[in-house]
Amino acid sequence: MKIKYVIAASIMLLSAGTYAQKDELKALRKLYNNDNPNAEDYKKTKELLDKAAQLMGNASNEQKADYHLYLADYYLYQSMTNPMVAMVNLQKSVENYEKVLELEKNGKKNHTKEIQEEIYPNIKSSISTMASQLNQKSQFKQAAPLYYLAYKMDPKDQYSLYNAAASAVNGQDFDKALDYYIELDKSGFTGEATIYTAKNKKTGEVESFGSNITTRDLLVKQGDYIEPKVERLPSLKGEIVKNIALIYAQKGETEKAKQAMTNARKANPDDVSLILAEADLYMKTKDMDMYKKLINEAIQKNPNDADLFYNLGVVTSATNKEEAIKHYQKALQIRPDFVNANINLGLLMLADEQKIVDEMNSLGTTPKENQRYDQLKKQRNGLYTKAMPYFEKAHQLEPDNQYVLSLLANVYQALERMDDYKAIKAKMKG
Repeated sequence: MKIKYVIAASIMLLSAGTYAQKDELKALRKLYNNDNPNAEDYKKTKELLDKAAQLMGNASNEQKADYHLYLADYYLYQSMTNPMVAMVNLQKSVENYEKVLELEKNGKKNHTKEIQEEIYPNIKSSISTMASQLNQKSQFKQAAPLYYLAYKMDPKDQYSLYNAAASAVNGQDFDKALDYYIELDKSGFTGEATIYTAKNKKTGEVESFGSNITTRDLLVKQGDYIEPKVERLPSLKGEIVKNIALIYAQKGETEKAKQAMTNARKANPDDVSLILAEADLYMKTKDMDMYKKLINEAIQKNPNDADLFYNLGVVTSATNKEEAIKHYQKALQIRPDFVNANINLGLLMLADEQKIVDEMNSLGTTPKENQRYDQLKKQRNGLYTKAMPYFEKAHQLEPDNQYVLSLLANVYQALERMDDYKAIKAKMKG
């Protein structure tokens, strides 16, 4: 008998809790359905939520889903009215919406459609705009978690996760960036896509319609947009893996960096972007032999890439001038308008200048020394004459490049071409 009384008492307590839950949730539902809530309504909501929280242990999944929906709505309101803790409250709001979706996954879906089709798209649009505005203000560290939150609300939108990682890097938050990049890499994201663009007749701006060719074509047909085009976005796989490796390297975890790159290369052996990413890693760790080996490997796969030959020129210029000259010349053969290749090739022609100048300055005034001075001056002028066409080509390509102007001014002055020197000096600032 005693056992029966105990059971009966517990049933009575459970029933009382259930009725209390129903009362609290009923009042919360009424507030939630109010189209014009005010601060007083949300104050009352918080009081009811606190009471309901104490009773959730005995609640059904359906009641728990209701509770987390109202709690999510309350935190969403707080995120909009309290800027000091907006991010924290926004995250709490999304966490509670996620709990609703989880509770309704295998049961009655009272709120799932509303969250996925109405609430999430609106919140995501707002926080994506906020993140973009923060990036424009160079507040990258604050933008990163917003992009990540947008991704968590819509895991198919991996570009938001990519933006989160890139923003974290720009904000120097490398630990977070590493987490985001690793998650991005595991997701299989490459960023390769075909997008459709057209120019807005009213604004003159080219706008992207993403993969939505139907909308783009309809607006073009209506005459609101012109010049429809198709763009192919390249793979970001190499950049993602490279950044994972470089962050590991920056943290002093070189072996993890190399392992990350090795794994990526095994999975994508013919991806030139990954070869270059690995080369970049070895350059950062000052293993120049391995760097050159990888650049040469990339050249074999892509022999018409001027940047590859330019990079080899940069690496070999300190140790093998003749080899570097060949690499720069090859880069210019492929891309004659390569400004930096012209500059560096010109500088290589002047590589022996300092040695000549030092000897000139060491000479006295004897007839023999004067004769040697004239010989050295002729040699130096020969170097300037070789360098001059490359600097002039760079100037032709970038007329306002101040560095190129300073190089040309020095060459013209040394060669005593004073009219050319004055013309260049007139273009120089400061």
